Amino acid sequence: MRLVVDASVLVGDLLRTQGRERLGDDRLELFLPEQIWGEVQVELPRRINAVAGRRHIDPPAAQRLVRLCLESIDTNLAVVDHAVYGAAEDDARARSMRDPRHWPLVACALVLEAAIWTNDNDLLGTGVATWTTQTLQAWLDRPPP
Repeated sequence: MRLVVDASVLVGDLLRTQGRERLGDDRLELFLPEQIWGEVQVELPRRINAVAGRRHIDPPAAQRLVRLCLESIDTNLAVVDHAVYGAAEDDARARSMRDPRHWPLVACALVLEAAIWTNDNDLLGTGVATWTTQTLQAWLDRPPP
């Protein structure tokens, strides 16, 4: 299944062992628009450091988790260059009326003929199929035909 991954879903899954395992599932072909990759590079260390502070995790352990998460992205996702999906920007912006910041996800999904993995309702009604983490996991857990 081809999926363009939303930043909040990606960061959330990276923070959990089960989530990193899901990202590595061979049945999934995962993509990340270049602009969303930039957002993840900022948000991931911020979230890990916040969790580390609340749970009294030492900074070296937090940095190891950041590295593990970045390696998981490198191994399991393809970062899609803006040049690939940029031509679909106008169409994607027109479809992303509920939250214009999501246009890179929509554009990338249109160009790659993929669905979007998100838990954000702002992507509903864009004309692109969306999967939540819960529905995706149910699909992954189904018995083989």
